[in-house]
Amino acid sequence: MKQRIKLLHTEWSRGWGGQEIRILAESEAFLKRGHQVTLACKAGSPIETAARGKGIPTVNFPFSAAVDVRTITRMVRYLKKEKIDVVQTHSSIDSWTASTAARIAGVPVVRSRHLSTPIKVSLSSRLLYMTLPDRVITSGRIIKDDMVRINGFNPDRIISIPAGADETRFHPGIDPGRIMSEFNISSDDYAVGIVAILRSWKGHRDLFDAVLLIADEIPRLKVLVAGDGPGRRSLIEYVRERGLEDKVIFTGFREDVPEILAVMKQFILPSTKNEATSQVIPQAMLAGIPVISSTAGGLTEMIEDHRTGLLTPPGDPQAIKEAILENYHNPVKAAAMAGAARARALEKWTFTAMIDKTEEVCFSVIRR
Repeated sequence: MKQRIKLLHTEWSRGWGGQEIRILAESEAFLKRGHQVTLACKAGSPIETAARGKGIPTVNFPFSAAVDVRTITRMVRYLKKEKIDVVQTHSSIDSWTASTAARIAGVPVVRSRHLSTPIKVSLSSRLLYMTLPDRVITSGRIIKDDMVRINGFNPDRIISIPAGADETRFHPGIDPGRIMSEFNISSDDYAVGIVAILRSWKGHRDLFDAVLLIADEIPRLKVLVAGDGPGRRSLIEYVRERGLEDKVIFTGFREDVPEILAVMKQFILPSTKNEATSQVIPQAMLAGIPVISSTAGGLTEMIEDHRTGLLTPPGDPQAIKEAILENYHNPVKAAAMAGAARARALEKWTFTAMIDKTEEVCFSVIRR
């Protein structure tokens, strides 16, 4: 019988996005496997609200600064009292405080790195990534490669575990009828779309500009924009200014992503920066939908151009237009790429595989 882990996740941010979603998804999966999981976060943060809604235990800490003696002292007591086996940190402030507390308490640490932005070359970065944690998990190979190449970090201490999609939820054949009815999409419409937090670097404006360039080449084109975020108001205004209100549908935040994807003839993620590996691209791949992705960050780790999808340069609406039209005019080839993408996702990017690898990292640092 496998050892049961007492795991403490830490996240100080009050933001909401793929990082927070992945933390909660991993927590739920560990709980289902019989482990004990608690999330340390700020009181009233979005991740705390979401965690409680999913039945994930939470505990509040101030996380007021990187060197926060109050938080470190409280956390040392908490780790010892609760007999925590592993601490997994996710952002800068909580990584400094929680890793320091864990070292004092004698608890192993796993540091997660979700963004592809370069890490500053400094002694403090080396301390944060190579000295305080026992292992580092990156959300994509490109992050690990840069940490080794730019920062000179030890590759044996770093493991890449890309985001995985739930193969039991994302698959072909899901009925799109309810979503089509909700948003007044008919069988004669040609729907493409994006599922992403509404942030500037997700490339929504480039997608909208591509739709303008397509003009009348695709009759009854619709663009589903699933997600919410700080850029919502400005994006709605951008669409209005360009006269695209009849083509672009903002769905808001959705839990029913499999059904949203089922409506789409093509999935597009035109991010301009910061991507490690997307959590949504594997979902679209498993759903059997043709995928168009930019080459930002680690997205090329998931898509092989013209084999499992189409790649476009970041910030290039013309290239997005050409990719959409290529799939539209060559449906047999697009379907073949989607089939190859689904096979690749089942082989490499399932949620089960992601949790297996993460669980093994936790076991490995406990054994050490």
